[in-house]
Amino acid sequence: MKKLNDVVLKLLAKTAYANAKKEANSACLCLNYQPKMPEKVRKLKSKR
Repeated sequence: MKKLNDVVLKLLAKTAYANAKKEANSACLCLNYQPKMPEKVRKLKSKR
């Protein structure tokens, strides 16, 4: 059971990292509000 938990947690971590990277490179669709981005997510932003 512990092995299954490790696999699931690693998959969840990879998914969260990929989502944070995608969100760092996009803007909010709301016209007047965009929440502050954490510094660690800001560092994932790609240079264009």
